[in-house]
Amino acid sequence: MLIRQIRPVDTATGHAPARPVDLRLHDGVIAEIAPSLSPTAGEEQLDGGGAIAIPGLWDQHVHTGQLSQAHARLNTSGAESVGVILELVRAELDARRDDRTDPRRALIGFGHRLVDFAVQPTVPALDEVTGAVPTVLIGGDAHHAWMNSAALAALGVPPRDGILAEEDWFALAPRLPELPGVEDSVATGAAMMQRQALDLGVVGLVDMEWGRPWKSWPAQSPRMRIRTAVYPAELAHAPGPTGTVLDPTGLVTMGPLKVIVDGALGSHSAYTREAYSDGHGYAGRGVLSYGADELLDALTRASAQGLTAAVHAIGDAAAQIALGAIAQVDIPARLEHAQMLADDDVAAMAALGVTASVQPAHLLDDRDATESLWPDRGTQAFRLRDLLSAGVPLALGSDAPVAPLDPWLAMAAAVHRSADDRPGWHPGQQLQPREALAASTDGVRRLEAGGPADLVLLEESPFGDVPLGADGLMVDAAAREAALRLRETRVLTTIVAARASS
Repeated sequence: MLIRQIRPVDTATGHAPARPVDLRLHDGVIAEIAPSLSPTAGEEQLDGGGAIAIPGLWDQHVHTGQLSQAHARLNTSGAESVGVILELVRAELDARRDDRTDPRRALIGFGHRLVDFAVQPTVPALDEVTGAVPTVLIGGDAHHAWMNSAALAALGVPPRDGILAEEDWFALAPRLPELPGVEDSVATGAAMMQRQALDLGVVGLVDMEWGRPWKSWPAQSPRMRIRTAVYPAELAHAPGPTGTVLDPTGLVTMGPLKVIVDGALGSHSAYTREAYSDGHGYAGRGVLSYGADELLDALTRASAQGLTAAVHAIGDAAAQIALGAIAQVDIPARLEHAQMLADDDVAAMAALGVTASVQPAHLLDDRDATESLWPDRGTQAFRLRDLLSAGVPLALGSDAPVAPLDPWLAMAAAVHRSADDRPGWHPGQQLQPREALAASTDGVRRLEAGGPADLVLLEESPFGDVPLGADGLMVDAAAREAALRLRETRVLTTIVAARASS
């Protein structure tokens, strides 16, 4: 493919040349870049018309199976009580009866946060509203599910009164397609997910889904690059080392071992060095889902198989345990979320070369909860600037469906750190737009010969630096405007492996 008249952005500076260049793609890589290139016989041509060109964007943390179900799910986000959720469920079931929807089809919901509830959900309360319709209401952080008796029975789970959380829930999540109607919605959703991601300039995903995604993806007509993770329970079945090609197109490859050390803020299960309280009766240090010895064993086995590691750690105590195990095994690794970090954690990540795989959009949701649960410790949350200044590589993602699969939202959140009229939260941790871009391209800093044939054409560049004030911090109004420009960026074309996808 020959792409004419584009202006490539260098992520180190955020600048694009004034004069366009031509770019040739061949055998999956960029073969040539020059002011003018002549087409070869039969070569496909694309006129860029002076468009801005950037390396293809990646979302470094997605749960594709759950995201593929999102289009058919009941949205429970924003519901701040059990009663409100039950009313949403009742209204959904009433609408289904009016639409003559198959009454056996499972009802799947997603979005609520336990941290918002004064009264905890119970199975009997959900049974009273749902009856025999299998119902699974998944928390917005994806770390728990409120299920009714019909769903529990269908999946072979013994009767219970409360929610399923952490490991108990993670074991069931891949089995949701066993419930009536769910498998069909996943197949439809997978195609929708890829199309929507490509329209946003996303050329690749790191799939952190449970189960065996390396087996399902080759059959799903991949149109973008997919790097699939494996969890400890499936480690013995993982094919080859990280980087192993898994399908004929070369788009699906083996990714890292994923280990979840602690829980999440919204489920009161982030594992911290100091105790915290939610004001509704919870007080503690969260949940340690995977102990130090277990983690050491899993990382050792992964290293022997040639796998890299992606270790989930939201609380600072979880980060400390994760980094200790990574250091002992000496395995190439990422810290997933890295949401609460002490100074020694940042230093350890820099010393070990551990990548911070972070989801900036989470800070928009967790800002108030962090200040409530961990008063006066917000300076330890989402330390993007501190990590970058220490030399820690940053890799941005969404954790979709927990947050939208939208790299422009992630970059905007990293730049301004506010979802409302308030100034940016701890503005000393803001990134410049070009820095957020550099953390979104899977390590590709510029379009150059020999690089992957993955790129995105934009109508204009939103990557200019935000000016600093006398205090050395970004001018808030300018940072807000820069974030808005990122959110409004228009993608013209996405090219994956030398094939135009949008």
